[in-house]
Amino acid sequence: MSDLVQAGNVGLLQAERTFSPGNGAPLAGYAKFRIRGEMLDAVRRNSRPARAGFITQGSTADDGTDLEAMIPASPDASPFNVLAHNQRAAILGEEVARLPERYRAVVQLRYDREYSLREIGEVLSVHESRACQLHHDALGRLKRALCRRGVRCISPLM
Repeated sequence: MSDLVQAGNVGLLQAERTFSPGNGAPLAGYAKFRIRGEMLDAVRRNSRPARAGFITQGSTADDGTDLEAMIPASPDASPFNVLAHNQRAAILGEEVARLPERYRAVVQLRYDREYSLREIGEVLSVHESRACQLHHDALGRLKRALCRRGVRCISPLM
């Protein structure tokens, strides 16, 4: 939590330094996006090694076209937790399969192949910022679908 607060403070300082009142946008609105962006960058930087703990089910990793599911491996191996983990994996796999193909590709490239947003943009022939938007939209769709099905706590990034 303290790392996120620190990242937010850095974002606020950057916003204050780079803000231009001539653009017509209020400082509060501009700062909000700079703070959020800096916090997301901090999460991405710190979560990269944790991706080694992800497991995939049903992925055809070579061509990157078929991703069934990605969830963090369960640290607690009690029978109840293993069962709950497997049920969440199955539900997540179903919801990922229901995503439109472009969103499925973004999720597969980001979490199965661990591509950066820049690399995803190159694969999809879009700018890095558009790849970020697609990633955000894909996670939002998954989160809403999982909430409708009563699944929570799949990933701290969702």
